[in-house]
Order: sequence, then structure tokens, then C-alpha cells
Amino acid sequence: MQLAQVLDVIERLLVAAQHPDIVKVERYGTATEPWGPSAAKSRSSSIAGVRVTYSSTATAALWGAVAAGEKPLPLPDQPPRISDRVARLSVLVVQLLDVARPPVFTSWHLVSLPGLGPTDGQGSAPVGVSLVCSDGTRMLLRAASTGATLGDEPDSDPYGDYAIPAEVTTAS
Repeated sequence: MQLAQVLDVIERLLVAAQHPDIVKVERYGTATEPWGPSAAKSRSSSIAGVRVTYSSTATAALWGAVAAGEKPLPLPDQPPRISDRVARLSVLVVQLLDVARPPVFTSWHLVSLPGLGPTDGQGSAPVGVSLVCSDGTRMLLRAASTGATLGDEPDSDPYGDYAIPAEVTTAS
């Protein structure tokens, strides 16, 4: 499976999610393969992904990456704090995949990567999603916070009662 096909599915799921904190979902980049693990070793000279813009103007993205040392993580009992856009986007995408169960993927899970994450949780915080495609291709979508917030993020989650809509099941 190609990176663009994986990103198509993720984009459709994020749009169908109708999350009240997400005001825009958009694709970016022209890469046809995941980027990494370094500029010198990458088979791609650019990055492609899906970026979301939140109501606070913060942005986060999931992009095709090659990285060593991914460690599967269980979904947390509580959503990550609203200011942790990397973990928040990663968790939401795994929750959407759990509901939609797209036939183009045989499995998926939340992952951490060595040296990434908040200072107090490097290597153990959610920083992306690992996927196994139905054709056997493995794909890592790494999450990144990509834009600043206008003002402060709320201390408590104003979207704590969000429920994934039924439309997600037909979006993949």
C-alpha cells in the first residue's frame, strides 16, 4: 500500500469524526514514501501527511515516517490533556480506526518512539500510529505539533463528552 492511500483513509476518518475541536483537516506534501530516518538515509526528499487545525489555531499532523524503536502502547483511560496535541491526535486516530475497522488495514496501534515526547515521558508517550496494511505493508505515521496556539489552551477538556459519530464506520 502506498503512503497516499494510507493518508487518504486517515483524512476521511478525521473528517467523518466531526470532532468539535477540529476546524480543518488537510493534506500536505508530495512525498510518495515515508520520510526518514534521517535526511541522508531517506528515500524521500519531502514529507507528506494530514494536518488538523484546532479551534485554538494550534495544528498537529500525522506524517509518513521511517523510525526505529517504535513501542506499542495501550490506549489511555483518559484523553491526553488538550495541550498535548501530539498524543491527542495519535489517540483520536487509533480510536477512529477501532470504530471504523478499515479493511485496508489488518492492525494498528498507538506507539512511542525513543527520544520523543514530553521531557517527563520521552520514549513512553504516544507520538504516532503504526499500521499494518492488508497487503502486508507496514506504515508509521508520526505525530507532530506543527503550529502555535492563539492564547492559552483550556485547563480542562471542553470536549470530554465527545463521542465518535456513526458516520466514521462508513468513512474508510
